[in-house]
Amino acid sequence: MKKFLVINTSFFGDTLLTNPLCRNIKILYPDSHITFIVNKPFVEVATYCDGVDEVVAYDKKGKHHGVKGAWNFYQEYKEKFKLGFEAAFVIYGNERGIVLAKLFGAKKVYAENKGIINFLLDNPREIDYHGKTKVQTKNSILLEQYSKKAIRELPMKFIPPESSYDDIEVLLEGLNIQDNKLVAICTTSKKKEKDMPLKDCKELIQTLKSKGYTLLLLGAGNVAKEYGEELSKIAKDDFINLVDKTTIAQLGALLANCKALISVDTGTMHLGLAVDVPTVCLFYIHTKAHLDAWAPEKSLYRCEVLTENIKVENIVNSLRKIME
Repeated sequence: MKKFLVINTSFFGDTLLTNPLCRNIKILYPDSHITFIVNKPFVEVATYCDGVDEVVAYDKKGKHHGVKGAWNFYQEYKEKFKLGFEAAFVIYGNERGIVLAKLFGAKKVYAENKGIINFLLDNPREIDYHGKTKVQTKNSILLEQYSKKAIRELPMKFIPPESSYDDIEVLLEGLNIQDNKLVAICTTSKKKEKDMPLKDCKELIQTLKSKGYTLLLLGAGNVAKEYGEELSKIAKDDFINLVDKTTIAQLGALLANCKALISVDTGTMHLGLAVDVPTVCLFYIHTKAHLDAWAPEKSLYRCEVLTENIKVENIVNSLRKIME
């Protein structure tokens, strides 16, 4: 049995965008074992991604912070990984990840890193991405460096556990939500310039409510919490605030129960795509380079991507289009 190591200690969406690599590994090597080292807050993301066999949390803001923390991580897991790995794939060319992969005995290490540490890698300094620009595809192409076989362009696939569906059923019953016309909205991200203007959100919610939909506001953290509080002041009775009300697994189950998701460019958008819910993707940052890298492919997902003309009318029209 081939053992592979995947390392990505970035954020929510980044973790999901690594899943097509894992799925490709399983297609080429069905009996393989994939260990995924992931940023601690996103353990649930990796755990329920298709193809992942084992997840290890990297606490980069806590006990594994900095150089000393990386060494502590190695000491913590060196016995567990003493038999090494057939190959390791380090996403975004993270130097700490490359060194750890070598320390854990990976026979081959693949990553995009053109710096001095490139000498530790088994791929060329310039990787041939065949003209592909999407992050998820470029992640998968790292496998080609090892297998010498073409990868497939696959969608992300997140599979919530049955217990999370049970939890969501209890949550919705507790909120007296019994209809099946749920539309989820995620309006905030890590960057304010990517967020939906509050007045547009109010108009969108009221428009969709008039069409018989129940609107669920999603999000996590202080920015989303503050946004929800402000929205409540101007549209209190028009939506249900579920900010910080679910785990990631529960969020996946909730989205799978929705008719659609409307989301700005953030991890929740990628999760919606990964559970195959029709998704309207709002890219308030719409430079060519950004869209080339991060916007989803319509050939892989049930989605509409809005960029320069993000008006409520266009969002509603896009929603109707993907729900037909």
